[in-house]
Amino acid sequence: MNSFGNKPDAAIATSTPEEDQRRALVQRIVASQHFAKAHQLRDILLYLAERALTDSSTAVHEYEIACMVLGRKANFNPHEDNIVRVQVSHVRKRLDDYFAAEGTTESVRISIPKGGYTLLFTTRPATVVSQISSEPIADIQPAIQTRRFSYSWAAFFLSACVAVAALGFYTRLDWASRNPTPQTGDLLWPRMFAGQSTTIVVADTCLVMLQDILRTDLPLSDYLSGRFPKDLIDKVPDQSLQEALRLISTRQYTSLADLNSTQQLSELSHRYSANPPIVRYARHMNVRDFKTGNFIMAGSRRGIPWVRLFESQLNFQLEEDRRTRTYYFRNRSPRPGEPDGWYRESKADTTVETYADVALTPNLGNNGYVLILSGIDMEAAEAAGEFVGRPEFQKVLKAILPKTAGRPQLRYFELLLRTRALAGATSGSQVVSSRIVSAPVPNP
Repeated sequence: MNSFGNKPDAAIATSTPEEDQRRALVQRIVASQHFAKAHQLRDILLYLAERALTDSSTAVHEYEIACMVLGRKANFNPHEDNIVRVQVSHVRKRLDDYFAAEGTTESVRISIPKGGYTLLFTTRPATVVSQISSEPIADIQPAIQTRRFSYSWAAFFLSACVAVAALGFYTRLDWASRNPTPQTGDLLWPRMFAGQSTTIVVADTCLVMLQDILRTDLPLSDYLSGRFPKDLIDKVPDQSLQEALRLISTRQYTSLADLNSTQQLSELSHRYSANPPIVRYARHMNVRDFKTGNFIMAGSRRGIPWVRLFESQLNFQLEEDRRTRTYYFRNRSPRPGEPDGWYRESKADTTVETYADVALTPNLGNNGYVLILSGIDMEAAEAAGEFVGRPEFQKVLKAILPKTAGRPQLRYFELLLRTRALAGATSGSQVVSSRIVSAPVPNP
């Protein structure tokens, strides 16, 4: 596996002491109070630092940061969206704050000169700063290497007009230093996180790519068979395409949208448990796994075929419109005034109206919970993850759930969300329909 910049793995193992010290400096900065909770700014800084350390001869461009770090699509137009300029400006300000406070004794200063996006390491005069000890590179190398992994292969798929991120929860949270701080009135999260173990299942983006390229909708039975994906790829007559598909099938990537949802949910979980949720790739799960424990599936059945295990309990089901070869949410039992389905729609103002489904069902053993965050597209799936992490989610649940003695009681539920997206970024979600299962939800 090559690191970012297509340099061989051997280059990682033979880094110079100066490079190791600079990586340690970057890690001290992103762990400081100025960046610790600013995840997007932290990722920009890490990306620019990695580019400076591994490919300093090539300039960094606005479009590159937008697509590789901020999750913008390949059609990103910097003239219409100034997100990169705004965020890098914040990074510059926080770097100044760091070196004016915790970093006053650092022997090297990091800056991003205005007018560009190239990060500079500048040695400060010995008379100005005191000598500091370098941190062991072994402690910080995994985080940097994970981002190399992510950005390198994101570039590969971006060239094919598919944006993906490396599998693996790349934010290293210091769970031991965090104490659970439950929020009063929360209905779902104490049950999801404070009891038995919770697993976040992230989507198999390579599976989605295979289905899109081959224009097929893979049944769960095929996914479970030991012949997948060999039988499917062997039927392709074009040998060059076969080779490309086999390469894709061997990779294990998830979408940036699902990764963002995973990060947000993991951050949320620390309010209720000192133990972080387990993150697993869809391809590494099996049916028996879903018989015990709690699960959050961050992605539709296109990337997480295991969603099909629970589809019979859902009213809003993701289906393909064979005529247009597009996906939509079918309304299995329309209520008066409701449509038969909800479709992704492009608007005159260049925004896209799309839909997501948030559903809570029992696990296969009926002794835990399964929360499904599904979307017609990547933007919708990310919107679902953002929605459940907001205080508004609890307000919606309290409003629609049945009440006993004036207090809402948790039930299995389903919420259909409508959201608008521009250049890959969503702007709020609204509940357009809901379903509540009348049976009480057990407390495992």
